[in-house]
Amino acid sequence: MIVCIPTKGRAETNTYQLFEKAGFTVYHFIEPQEYDEYDVPNKINIKQNDMGISYVRNFMLSWCKQKKLKWSWFCDDDILHFGRFNGKTTKTDANELWEVYEIAKKLPFEMVGIGTRAFSWTAKKNISINSNFVEGCVMLHVEKINWKYRDNTKEDRDFCLQCIAKGHGIIRFNKIFYDTPVVGSNKGGLNEWYNSKLDYEASKKLVLTWSPWIKLKQKKTRLDIKADLSGFAKSCMRKVI
Repeated sequence: MIVCIPTKGRAETNTYQLFEKAGFTVYHFIEPQEYDEYDVPNKINIKQNDMGISYVRNFMLSWCKQKKLKWSWFCDDDILHFGRFNGKTTKTDANELWEVYEIAKKLPFEMVGIGTRAFSWTAKKNISINSNFVEGCVMLHVEKINWKYRDNTKEDRDFCLQCIAKGHGIIRFNKIFYDTPVVGSNKGGLNEWYNSKLDYEASKKLVLTWSPWIKLKQKKTRLDIKADLSGFAKSCMRKVI
């Protein structure tokens, strides 16, 4: 199976090694202006610079469709490790994703995800269906998806909502997790985007698109959203767990 990793400003990324050790084939999607800086396997030139994360995600989705892939993982370029919570958090490896695939391929959901280290230990359920967002490390049922990531919004969460509205939705394996640095704390990626406070405008657009199911929520240092994902899914007559 193929893992697609969009990467920007992180030529030193070695996340791909986690996947390769588990038998995945990894492709890196890189802007023309940084293409020669990267010494990583399977580089794909995305043709344009500074077009944002929605552009590269749509590029990857189109690339997967052209390759006639049925499933593909879309993962961040700064994943540190994988793990599982079973009474305690245990560091494992990317073979966890094969287990997820073996279960998910028999189910109807267009988007599949795992938890994060910070929250996996608090999850009361082993799986969530259309009740929690998935992002950072997700598997897409490529051949079933005929919608796109949208610009100038919280694109991952907007895409989750589109999956529920237009398909069967999303499933998350809560006890399996990935770990990354704190959002916005390391160089590259979306760091400039966060520093420029563009996430504020993205949150506002998400609310405008999906109100009343998404509302703004002011946290101590940033503007975030509060989502009634289960309520939205039920309004779409989707399964919820």
